[in-house]
Amino acid sequence: MLTCSWARAAAGVLAAVLLQGPAAVATAAPNEICLPSGFCYIEDIRPAVPSSPVTVPARAPAPAPAPAQCTSLTGAVVPCYQDNLGWYESSSGCYLKLMDPQPPPGSPLWEGRTQEDGGALYTANCGAVDGGSLSSTATGIVWRRGPPADFIDPEVLAQRAIAAMQLQPPLLRTAPPQGSASGLVGLPVWMWTDRAENVSGPITRSATEGPVAVEATGVVSRIAWDMGDGTTVTCGLGTPYSAGDDGPSPDCGHTYERASAKHVPGGGPWPITATTTWTVTWSGGGSTGTEVVQLSSTGELFVGELHVLNQAEER
Repeated sequence: MLTCSWARAAAGVLAAVLLQGPAAVATAAPNEICLPSGFCYIEDIRPAVPSSPVTVPARAPAPAPAPAQCTSLTGAVVPCYQDNLGWYESSSGCYLKLMDPQPPPGSPLWEGRTQEDGGALYTANCGAVDGGSLSSTATGIVWRRGPPADFIDPEVLAQRAIAAMQLQPPLLRTAPPQGSASGLVGLPVWMWTDRAENVSGPITRSATEGPVAVEATGVVSRIAWDMGDGTTVTCGLGTPYSAGDDGPSPDCGHTYERASAKHVPGGGPWPITATTTWTVTWSGGGSTGTEVVQLSSTGELFVGELHVLNQAEER
């Protein structure tokens, strides 16, 4: 590590040494940055390389459009779906809302049915009139082998909303930067990701089908950095490095204790993989849920060693 007593004298040598990277390392409009301690490195920011294209497929085919209005047993026009009541079942004249959670196996509510019988239990509201009010107390628990006709699964809409977010993996940024020869054993490395709605969150999207609407919001729970040397650092979004900042990152950093040239085949850089964990919560259609999405980007960082020769002054 550099010390203040000889940092000024060594700064010129350091700049020259750090400019000499491995032959395979390319430079693009480098900028020399010097810290207050006297340490200088070459800044060379380039875009991250995603590990693979990102897609979040829906779990089921898109449902057919549902009608907004249904006809009751008396011939009256009623809403086919209401948030507080569920879906209208024309054969019974009741609104059915899926019980969430379902009663445990063995509950008397199942009336002896088992998992092999399939189906689910619903809260039945059979006294509903226009506007969702109840004209009687005709409510209860009923079993149905399948959902009411025209039922739209809100979880399918939640997957649509998540797909509409077009979530992206982290855009890796480091100081010293990737692709440069500036990294040194003992030098603190700063890590962060660029900010964008679908990269760092929060982000909200919705999906609608017929009378049902679902809204989903995604936030970044954490970013795990595999530094290539056997160390994993878990952070938030990290703090971007600014010229003049000295010392380690306040919230997302790592210090290599070994040179990559001595441990990576061919004397190359340490491979870096950063994985963002998104937590997406959704609600709508009488249901709520949480989904976890993980996306990764890869990069690399050359870490060398600084050798200083001390010569005794002539007397």
